[in-house]
Amino acid sequence: MAETPAVARSYTFDPFARHQFYHDINESLVRLALAQLDQSMPPGKPVRVAELASGTGAVTELILDELERLGRPGHVLGVEPSPEAIEIAAQRLYGRPVEFAQGEASDLARLASGADAVFFCNAIHLIPDKAEVIRMLTATLRPGGFLAINSSFFTGAYAPGSERFYHLWTRRALGWLREHHPEARPSRSEKTTAMVWLSADEYETLMDESGLRVATRSEETAYMPLSSWKDIGSYWLFIEGALPGVPIPIGAEALSWAAGQAFAELDLTVVPRVWLQLVAQKVA
Repeated sequence: MAETPAVARSYTFDPFARHQFYHDINESLVRLALAQLDQSMPPGKPVRVAELASGTGAVTELILDELERLGRPGHVLGVEPSPEAIEIAAQRLYGRPVEFAQGEASDLARLASGADAVFFCNAIHLIPDKAEVIRMLTATLRPGGFLAINSSFFTGAYAPGSERFYHLWTRRALGWLREHHPEARPSRSEKTTAMVWLSADEYETLMDESGLRVATRSEETAYMPLSSWKDIGSYWLFIEGALPGVPIPIGAEALSWAAGQAFAELDLTVVPRVWLQLVAQKVA
């Protein structure tokens, strides 16, 4: 994962994660994965679930809620590099069967060895070596355990007909930069990890090579309002991907203004975006 700059504390993912469509997309993946785990285990047997990049606990809470809904006893471990995010998540989920540890993918097998399920949501596109992180996630699982990942940054994320919005959003952001901050030019040399997208087939191949069998593969469409585009455009990692080399505060202002312009010029109320949802089982 990318090292977090100090200024990023004011440009977090949290506002985007509060949108209802984001909740619904992740809840769908959690239910898919935990239903398969629940059906594969004897009634009443406790399960051990790990979540990489657990952040402030939005998906962690969904996992706990679904285990409770299924009547399946269990314990969840959230592994997250940011101590600030861990503090927020721990307060949010106080009193529930969950704990948090500071760490990254390389720490997961040590912290959660033999897990029944591992979740890695909305972040794998940020990893330069996706094959390596999938191997690490697989090593954490017991034989027969389940891995669940999703991403809206993959080849196929642009719903048909939505490309015009992305093109216009980018053009308007660059135009705003030229007018207001001509010194802040996006770098052509910086290759950001967020721009390295794989297809669904390529993700499935990586899983197969790591000893996983894909059990469920789906693509779900979210209909995102203007406020969500302004929120994701104010997230520091997204800014680094969209406008590499531009200072984060300036990039956030450019992307926010440009999103509003693109919505107005195209007379939009929402823009559809596709999420790839994958659940795979470790071969026994």
